[in-house]
Amino acid sequence: MGEGEGFTLHSTKMNYTDRCGVCKDIAGTLISFLRMAGFEAYPAMTMAGSRVEEIPADHFNHCVAVVKLSNGTYMPLDPTWVPFVRELWSSAEQQQHYLPGVPEGSDLCLTPVSAPENHYLRIHAKNRLDEKGNLKGSFTITAEGQSDANIRRMFTQGWQTEWTNQLESQLLAVSPKARMIKVDYGKDPKNYMAGPIRITFHYEIPGYALATSGEMVFKPMVMNNLYNQVKSYLRIDTSLESRKYDFKDACSRLVELTEEIDLPRGYRLVEGIRTESSVSNAADFSGSLSQNGSKIRLTQQLVLKKRVYEASD
Repeated sequence: MGEGEGFTLHSTKMNYTDRCGVCKDIAGTLISFLRMAGFEAYPAMTMAGSRVEEIPADHFNHCVAVVKLSNGTYMPLDPTWVPFVRELWSSAEQQQHYLPGVPEGSDLCLTPVSAPENHYLRIHAKNRLDEKGNLKGSFTITAEGQSDANIRRMFTQGWQTEWTNQLESQLLAVSPKARMIKVDYGKDPKNYMAGPIRITFHYEIPGYALATSGEMVFKPMVMNNLYNQVKSYLRIDTSLESRKYDFKDACSRLVELTEEIDLPRGYRLVEGIRTESSVSNAADFSGSLSQNGSKIRLTQQLVLKKRVYEASD
């Protein structure tokens, strides 16, 4: 539509006449709404998923908005990526360069880091094993922020007829023998404004543990391919001894896993009690494994503190 079309905003009247648009048209519409409501708002350009170099070139592929707060600072808003997400700015874009189109002019800015607890993922499981290695139990998964959006996407953007199949696929990733007995949603999972998502699974898995005479070998369920797409644990090869370049995760997050396993009478942990912990500027970890009577208890907490990490991290 002419020179500069890639980053020239259209009028709201044009957007409503065309009834279509891309990110700049969505951002432009939000800016109009904010101005109608008495706010001071402007467009901003960014490079989704990448950085912007400080050289004169078109390094932008995405348009967002900024709104001026009462303290004079600007807060970024992304109306393209936050529908069905429980935050106003997509934290999948934290530590990302953006250039606000404000009257006083601006240098490149960097989108803020979002605290890990804003994107928590918690899985709490209660399981029972019999002497044949059959497992029966339940787990509850709760999540907020980007973790919530990842889990909730199947409800807000998928067919309701596929809900059961997609939920069952999480159990089948743990074991192809898994059978889903029932699922409790609590609140309507499509209503993301009602609060953080919470789902409880009830299931059974025949032959989950490898059982022999007087021994059983098994992997705790919360550590066994359950909702791996949300846990992530960095989408990189962590086995390298040294690293030259920065690397990225999907988002900062807090991952908390707990599991209680009720064993048959007389069984005990071979290795006994175990605890581990580690703290750094980039990530924290703590975990424990213990037994009390016939019950084993596993706890893990992983704090991933940002999205873009330096090589030294």
